[in-house]
Amino acid sequence: MRAPAIDFLRPPRPPMLGWVLFAFGLLGLVGALWLEQRWSTERSAAGREALAALDARRVDERPKPPPAPSAAQLRWKQAQAELRRPWLPALRAVESATVNPVYLLTMSIEPATGLIKLEAEAPSFDHAMAYVQTLDEGGALQPAALISHEQTSEQGSGRPFVRFAATTRWNLR
Repeated sequence: MRAPAIDFLRPPRPPMLGWVLFAFGLLGLVGALWLEQRWSTERSAAGREALAALDARRVDERPKPPPAPSAAQLRWKQAQAELRRPWLPALRAVESATVNPVYLLTMSIEPATGLIKLEAEAPSFDHAMAYVQTLDEGGALQPAALISHEQTSEQGSGRPFVRFAATTRWNLR
């Protein structure tokens, strides 16, 4: 058997197997990086598609706004509101409270608020107060209030009378 020769002047050559393993390792590393980049691109594309599908599903599941009411539906709704207002009971209460010697001069009704304004004449302030109290007793109207009064006299005969104004509201039971 021959003894290995040691040469100190030239560096030893790496074995060929080392170079082959190095090349395979380098190829494996480059391949792994390339596959990771490709799979990462595919994962991000799949994620974007999943988000787009989720957004589309959310849009489909969102409740649809109700359609705008037609002109006929708006008129019907307004008519229903008018029918719910207690016109007849309020007018009957005013009519039953207005008896001789009190004379109703004007009456105005604001339908939106239910406010009824009355102007009347009575022979005395006591008659005017009794009229306002009678308006309260009907039940169809809320408490009435005397808002103004004026003592005057008739021009030709000099007969004294009270001109007064009262307000009340109808009950929306």
